[in-house]
Amino acid sequence: MKYKSANDVKRLLSGNEEAAFIDVRENADYGHGHPFFVSHVPYSILEARIGLFVPRPTTRTILIDNGDGVSEKAAQRLEELGYDNVIVLKDGVTAWKEAGYALYEGISAPSKSFGEVVEHELGTTSITAEQLKARMDAGDDNFILLDGRTPEEYRRMTIPSSTSCPNAELSLRYRAMLDNPDADIIVNCAGRTRSLIGAQSLNILGLPNKIYALENGTMGWRLAGLELEYGASRSYPDELSDDVVAAARAKADQLIEDYDISVIDRETLSKWDDDENRTTFKFDIRTREEYEAGHPDGFRHAPGGQLVQATDQWFATRNARIVIYDNHRIRGVMTVIWLRGMGHEAVLLDESTVKELVKIDEIEIDVSGLILIDSNELKNKMAGDVTIVDIRSSEDYRNAHIDGAVWSIRPKLDQIVVKGNIIVIASELLTATYALKDLGGKGAISLTEPDDWKAAGIKTVSTPDDPPDEDRIDFLFHTHARHSGNMEHAREYLRWETGLLDQMDEQEKSTLNPLKP
Repeated sequence: MKYKSANDVKRLLSGNEEAAFIDVRENADYGHGHPFFVSHVPYSILEARIGLFVPRPTTRTILIDNGDGVSEKAAQRLEELGYDNVIVLKDGVTAWKEAGYALYEGISAPSKSFGEVVEHELGTTSITAEQLKARMDAGDDNFILLDGRTPEEYRRMTIPSSTSCPNAELSLRYRAMLDNPDADIIVNCAGRTRSLIGAQSLNILGLPNKIYALENGTMGWRLAGLELEYGASRSYPDELSDDVVAAARAKADQLIEDYDISVIDRETLSKWDDDENRTTFKFDIRTREEYEAGHPDGFRHAPGGQLVQATDQWFATRNARIVIYDNHRIRGVMTVIWLRGMGHEAVLLDESTVKELVKIDEIEIDVSGLILIDSNELKNKMAGDVTIVDIRSSEDYRNAHIDGAVWSIRPKLDQIVVKGNIIVIASELLTATYALKDLGGKGAISLTEPDDWKAAGIKTVSTPDDPPDEDRIDFLFHTHARHSGNMEHAREYLRWETGLLDQMDEQEKSTLNPLKP
């Protein structure tokens, strides 16, 4: 482990060598403000995530925290895992800010900023909520409204009459969704980025239709005083005709030429996988159903719209290679165009060279040496001298927890005074094993919930103000209520999103260059 200053780290991030910048703080601190090029891998789940974000242990890996020693803890864990080039940014975010570098609130600043750049440089046309509602009220049915978010987000809330079609699927499925081939196409999301990227994806296809991004998405709709729809189930067609698939493939081949996109075969990919000096990320950007039915070995599922929407939540190593797979090609081409526009070395895997697909295998956790107890065993152990540490979310703890249990999270476990035996209450096993290790490795884990405790006769309590907000470092406070009716949070979020470009320095701006044919 080495220490570097903020200026040193800034210079490292400007180079051509691979480097991963990791924020190891928890959600609240990360959302309050972080560097532009950082990826979020909180210390509480470090070992589970680091291999996905930084798969090559020799990669220069830079850690940032609050200057409170969490980076040092994380560095120790990484070195135990074989990471041999770990750097700690001395004095963490305080040093970064004092050096004059911006800290960005919220999440996914690079992707959100890119959406704003796309609108500015490529001239994406928007329609306001008021204009769309006027068309609806006038009985105008010569348009289709497509929600470019994930199906899960769509079901939670959407704009009346919209149909779910995640951004990555737009280029493949739009033709099958148009009752009138000349209809206008309007793309919405919850805010701005996916509306803009989705609309511009259709523009790249060269459609004769008028294409619009819905300005400010569902938040703009609510701010206009209009009602959303909840629990909608309308969705894109699963089955596509041969004509639609053939047209999509022909367009993909044209875009590959127009945008000078590299297409590699499986043999080349195998050589890249064997290269110990470069990192290769591999993503299958198709639908979940397609991925689960079978995917190329070693490819991680990252639906293309989400990969573009939040690159920092999928990988951390800068200057790495990114390989995209799509059996229909067009979705992969669009994803590569956007990733390259954000400065990433992205290429397309030639689907015809993939001879074998695999299905998802269950990930097994080694439970040897662990003591796992159910609610009845938990009650029996509570009769003795015991410290119960609840590491579920702070929200779950507030709602209901075992009387006498203390809430904590991995970075703060060293603040607990342990008396007697330790019992860790957790929602999932992997995080619990890390916590137990940090508590000394001896004790029991109980993956139980309030209903289990009540059935066993264990007293539970609710504490709406405990832990207090200032201790809830697992909760992302940044405009968190914007989707649940808090209009001030919605306004603040949109101000944040549209103001991102004003925060960026020249180094940061230089990485965002939307491709043009």
